[in-house]
Amino acid sequence: MQLTTSSFDSAHDETLSALWSDLEERGCSTAFQSLAFIQSLEDTVARERDGEPFYIAILDPADGRALMIVPLTARKTVGFRRIDFLDHGMADHEFPLVSNDVANNPALAEHLRQAFYAALPPHDVLIMPKLIREFCGVPNPLWSDRRMIETRDGSSRIDLDADSLARDRSDRSVYAKMAKQRAKLEKLPDFEIVEAKTPREIDSILNAMASQRLKRFSNYGANDPLQDAAVFSHCRRLAINGCASGKILLHGLRVGDEWIATSYCLCHKNVVTGTLCSISEGRYKKHSPGLIASVLEIEWAQRNGFALYDFGAGTYNYKDRFGGSHRPMKAMVNAATHLGALYRIAWKARLALRFWLTDRPALHTWLRLRKSALLRMLGRDTGSQGMRADRAVPAAGRS
Repeated sequence: MQLTTSSFDSAHDETLSALWSDLEERGCSTAFQSLAFIQSLEDTVARERDGEPFYIAILDPADGRALMIVPLTARKTVGFRRIDFLDHGMADHEFPLVSNDVANNPALAEHLRQAFYAALPPHDVLIMPKLIREFCGVPNPLWSDRRMIETRDGSSRIDLDADSLARDRSDRSVYAKMAKQRAKLEKLPDFEIVEAKTPREIDSILNAMASQRLKRFSNYGANDPLQDAAVFSHCRRLAINGCASGKILLHGLRVGDEWIATSYCLCHKNVVTGTLCSISEGRYKKHSPGLIASVLEIEWAQRNGFALYDFGAGTYNYKDRFGGSHRPMKAMVNAATHLGALYRIAWKARLALRFWLTDRPALHTWLRLRKSALLRMLGRDTGSQGMRADRAVPAAGRS
């Protein structure tokens, strides 16, 4: 099967935008591969990071329509020519924009994969650390079992059909417990649940979220990406453009002037994905407002006709309380040169160190705190080193 490919330097390119919009409408994509998300990412976070975004579109020669589009970034790291999936830590998982036809045509998936590799510019190493095998029943053409590396990362999702959710409510005590806690909060005269629609509500909730996350992450010497001005701008831009239309769900639980929990979800096609959350450490923490926010998100998603609720990346205990199915993420680190092979060895060694530290949480926390203290002494910002920091903080959950 002969496929054609085209490369683009910007998601704002008129030809690429047209191809993207068409494939997004009829194909399979995660919330992190919507055109709105990618264009915002390119305009905010990508401008502040090393590397240059580029996009590979694989086309059907019969009609010129896109079959797969992969967003990438090219950069040099200590002399290594490196190509990454374009997310700069903002995507929970990596999955290309792809035609639904690959679900029933394994040969097409293989052709797309080979065409993608052939279209890559010269490089030493290709790194995709958060690949998922499938999304909504459509396989990932970039996934190759013989190339995948275990990372211990993953996410969980809940089916929102009436029978599945009713079964979860019956089997999982968290729903009943949170209903009781919510009832206690609702007895307070100044308690309210706010679904942000206006710029004022959006800014109030996002500012509270950033403040709460900074305090909590700092206690563990970890980095909160939301402290990065570019990341905050990206999240705010999506919310300003998407809250009123239902593309973004931004919740806040408030008692008087105090936000006691906040949450941020991407709503795309049939899936609601929870990406950011925060809780106050004040006197209302005993009511588990973060878990109440999770229940509110799930209920909102079902009420608005979504098929799945995705908890996003990370393996926290609170997610297990809701049931759902686990989806592992694996890494692909392909060396194209001898230099790339050396980089792959170093990358796997760093991963092994991460595993070792994860199995020793007290030591891990101590080292993070020491590192943060040293960076502060040197006058360096410690709050904006990437979204993956969420996964390393035991207290970043919603209890």
